[in-house]
Amino acid sequence: MAISDPEIVRGPSAVDWLLERRRGPQTALAALIVVLSLALSLFHVYSTYYGQAEVHAHRSTHLAFMLVLTFVFFPFGRPHFGAPLTPVVAVDLACIGVALGAQVYTLVNLDRFVDPGYSVETADVVVGTLLILAVLEAARRTVGWGLTLTAVFFLVQTWQADKFVGILYGPPATWTSMVESFFGKEEGLYGIPVGIMSGVLILFILFAAFLTMTGIGDFFVRLATALAGRMTGGPAKVSVFSSALLGTISGSGVANVMMDGVFTIPMMKRIGYGAAFAAAVEAVASIGGQIMPPIMAAAAFIMSDFVGVPFRQIAAAATIPALLYFFCVFITVHFEARRLGLQKIPLAEMPRLGATLRADGYLLLPLVALIAFLYVGFSEEMAALMAVGATFLISFVRRRSALGPVRLLKAFEHAARTGVTVAMAVAAAGLIIGCLFLSGIGMKFSYILVTLAGGQLWLGLIYTMFAAFLLGLSLPTTAVYLTLAIIVAPGLVEMGVPKIAAHMFIFYMGVTSDLTPPTCLSPFAAAAIAGSPPMATAWQAMRLGVVLFIVPFMFVYSPELLMLGSWPAILLALARAGLGVFCLAGALQGWLRCRATAAERVLLGAAAGLFIVPDLLADVVAAALLAAAYGLQWSRRAPGIASAPAASVD
Repeated sequence: MAISDPEIVRGPSAVDWLLERRRGPQTALAALIVVLSLALSLFHVYSTYYGQAEVHAHRSTHLAFMLVLTFVFFPFGRPHFGAPLTPVVAVDLACIGVALGAQVYTLVNLDRFVDPGYSVETADVVVGTLLILAVLEAARRTVGWGLTLTAVFFLVQTWQADKFVGILYGPPATWTSMVESFFGKEEGLYGIPVGIMSGVLILFILFAAFLTMTGIGDFFVRLATALAGRMTGGPAKVSVFSSALLGTISGSGVANVMMDGVFTIPMMKRIGYGAAFAAAVEAVASIGGQIMPPIMAAAAFIMSDFVGVPFRQIAAAATIPALLYFFCVFITVHFEARRLGLQKIPLAEMPRLGATLRADGYLLLPLVALIAFLYVGFSEEMAALMAVGATFLISFVRRRSALGPVRLLKAFEHAARTGVTVAMAVAAAGLIIGCLFLSGIGMKFSYILVTLAGGQLWLGLIYTMFAAFLLGLSLPTTAVYLTLAIIVAPGLVEMGVPKIAAHMFIFYMGVTSDLTPPTCLSPFAAAAIAGSPPMATAWQAMRLGVVLFIVPFMFVYSPELLMLGSWPAILLALARAGLGVFCLAGALQGWLRCRATAAERVLLGAAAGLFIVPDLLADVVAAALLAAAYGLQWSRRAPGIASAPAASVD
């Protein structure tokens, strides 16, 4: 994934900077960050509770907030806002001036923009062009050159389409008409992606920030240790459990690595896991945070709008696939622990489950409240807002978790830091989507996908997977999903895939961009903690996380895994898929009851492939292959635990 995750934004906390009473112009910047972060959150809380302003006004105000915060959090030519000022600060001031000037211009001319008979003027083109350039610069600073250059490419292609060849050839759009669409209307900069970011997504980010400040991350690690620490290879299973728990409040793989890996990776290394394997386990488990309800990657919220269903239905549909993913990772690390003969966490280091729950179990109540609010029928925005309020109140159950004034300000700052990266990725992706619609390329791609696949669904899915891989080399998950949702999803639906399954498949393929080298940020972050070679860790993670590529094929061929159909059908599909990922883990690790031979691994791999197919004969054959592998192992009478001493797997 080619983005700089918000949890590792450069620089110190602005709140801490002010508390330390440092002197200098940077103190004014710290104060500006705190004020803007507070104002941003209050603006969205007010808009949710009392109702949003006119669409154009609301989205443009949100974008202006995010642009100004971006240029302060990510200054030009300096590592962070607290670094000494240099003359190039003029670049930041100019960018901030463009953001504020464009917002003032928008509000002054709002009546013209919302008029159905709106006609673009020269001043609109000038201001709109400057705002587009500011968004591109903000995207470059936050998510890197990949997304920025992709947006520039599609802008140029739409403007000069007659200069291109093949599928990219077409009638060009004038720059005036492009700016009219992207700036003067609810398209492009103010389209669906920014609308979702400025509505439901920012509130979920605020909710996650509030939860983080209560110390729930430490509680999750202790809870996972109490649950899994005494199992064989306990620390690795603690990593899987804690990452799954952290995934309920964080939609970022790197965030999970940084919160969880500092505890679990050293524990794994201490009992005998190699550094690269320990880092890979943490990375793969943490990447699952993007697919774990109720708070998933930003793309999941956007998917809700594309599919036309409430987010709670998206979260429900994502539950079984996420559990299958974590089950496979869990079984994989179990087999590895058995293969290496690794031990449990010493009893003296184990927290007691009952004591842990009695001490901090109340921190789970905000998550329970959020799920309850969603499923009793509140809108996603109102459910998130009420969950924020519930978190604030529940935090005072214990003094150590209380969200007093300082922690409250830190929560607002944390939400802003997280939000700017997502917001800029979404805004740049909005430009790409606007270009795809304006040029008609999206429909061309869908037609070509169906034609190349020749009506063969499996081939269409393979093409989609490769397209996601190529896009993921330069784009973050959200941008990959948005692009493929426009150019590929209609083709998959035309081939008979249920709409929610088509979009969920694309979403999963977008998440794989965080797993595949050479741009996988989560494995690199884990490698830094473990002290292992980054690329070796990345390839280990790729092998351990291959289930992320398999599960989407399972729910496309068995939509029951997305909670579509009767309960008997859902349970049957779950059993089939569970056996499939179990066989996959055994084939990958070369272990079942004991060390597997090459023939046994082939049997397990074939069984895993057949369990994907929702066919009775395929199920029978797959079960027979699994039984054969087990039978061969029993016939050797091998011990369940390797007798050889633990060895490094670096």
